[in-house]
Amino acid sequence: MERTTPICCVPFPNLETAESAECTEMMGKRENPGEQGWLLGLNMHPKWLGDGRAEEFLLPLRELGLSALEFTLNLSSPDWPEMNSLIEECHRLGFRLTFHAPYKGPYNPAGFSKGDGDKVERLYRPAIEYAARTAEEAGPTTLVVHGAKRNCPREELRRDTRAFLSWIVEEFPGLRPSIELLVREERANKIGDSKAELVEIVSALGSPEVGICWDLGHDARNGSVAVPPGFIASVRHVHVHDISPDGEDHCPLIFGSVPYADHLRRLSQAGYRGAIVLEVNGYIVSRFAVAKGVHPLQILCENFGKLAELT
Repeated sequence: MERTTPICCVPFPNLETAESAECTEMMGKRENPGEQGWLLGLNMHPKWLGDGRAEEFLLPLRELGLSALEFTLNLSSPDWPEMNSLIEECHRLGFRLTFHAPYKGPYNPAGFSKGDGDKVERLYRPAIEYAARTAEEAGPTTLVVHGAKRNCPREELRRDTRAFLSWIVEEFPGLRPSIELLVREERANKIGDSKAELVEIVSALGSPEVGICWDLGHDARNGSVAVPPGFIASVRHVHVHDISPDGEDHCPLIFGSVPYADHLRRLSQAGYRGAIVLEVNGYIVSRFAVAKGVHPLQILCENFGKLAELT
């Protein structure tokens, strides 16, 4: 099943200090944050901040190596004005910005190559133009996208997905679209639920600007099928999160259900230099933090410490 819970967060509990002793200790061990071969990132949302400021939340994590932030571009959401302000603030603070195209509800590139191209373009254009404006100032910018999904032959969906990616590359040259590896569903064909198929699509486009977003949690839910030839070389962006024993997705790195360490070492050995985004559900992080009696920032610090150790 696709995720239905937004990857965001409720306001953090008002504990005495966000920078716990454990978090501060980890900062001391991380002598040269930002020098790893890849960029450590976090899916960002205003609700992570609660009533605090972006600096209060982000700077302790930057000490542990956080250098990139991913924002989902839901411009029609009631939260968008606040999100827009946060994006501008994070840019001012010097973080690398990456974006996720909207993917819920009507957002679906199915039909792009069969008469619905204009309709799909109009739907996606505001969000993609927003990312493109950022790229004009910041340089090449990653845009994570979902492939086409519908109850129709997969070849039609592959054509739609290729045409959609080509449109982004041709019309928005500053963007680097990465098609995401998604969780397999039984009731619909979905481009993105097969690593081999993603390699075929990216290879057919033949553009160095297009790559794969390897979601390690989704991969585990699909059974961690062996990596096909050409896959690692096509990865341009990575999402990492854990899965609870009862199957709850987008958890912090607590349970060890996802073999992220092995995958990240393999990417490192291949010379990967993109972002590794901790894509966790903030509601889940807050719930675990309350159960442990700690501030949620401590859990994030521990997670980034684990990722930084792999460098």
